[in-house]
Amino acid sequence: MFPINDALDAVLLGTFLFGLLFTVGSLLLGVADLGVDSDSGHHNFGDHGFASLLNVSSVLAFLTWFGGVGYLARNGLGWSAFVSIALAVGGGLLAGWVVLWFVRKVLRSADDTLDPRDFERVGVLAQVTSSIRSEGVGEIVWEQRGTRMVTSARADSSDAIGRGTEVLILRVERGVAIVAPFDGLLNESAQAAASQH
Repeated sequence: MFPINDALDAVLLGTFLFGLLFTVGSLLLGVADLGVDSDSGHHNFGDHGFASLLNVSSVLAFLTWFGGVGYLARNGLGWSAFVSIALAVGGGLLAGWVVLWFVRKVLRSADDTLDPRDFERVGVLAQVTSSIRSEGVGEIVWEQRGTRMVTSARADSSDAIGRGTEVLILRVERGVAIVAPFDGLLNESAQAAASQH
């Protein structure tokens, strides 16, 4: 099917197949970009630094196109090993750059900065997905920046809270959300307001 005449053909074809299989696999698993970003705390390479090219998508594009272009130039066009490798490197770099540009300009939002206030759990409305037993722990779910978040939860009082109840996160203690039923809080607020009049 694919003739392999020497070690270079094997390397080029192997690189192409490796890149292709991992690209397809990463697309199927939804992890085409694992977020290996160039900015790491104290090192800032900027948008045009070498490290900014290091993400899974652009590396896989480079490998796939390097192997494919090199193999085709060598076996399909009959060019020499030197010209085929040079063309393969150029094709791989171009493909990696195109994928990197697409990820940055099309897939990522222009305002992709993280604000710690966006991840504050206190005051968030959630829904109980696993009943909270009296003096026990259950599970709640809520949406944050378009992502479904799940955490363990305990009731603020000794009362049990049933599945499907809408709750308000009052505080977080050692990773466990302390919650109260939202309807109960509304009733308390209404009663407090009525008693003041």
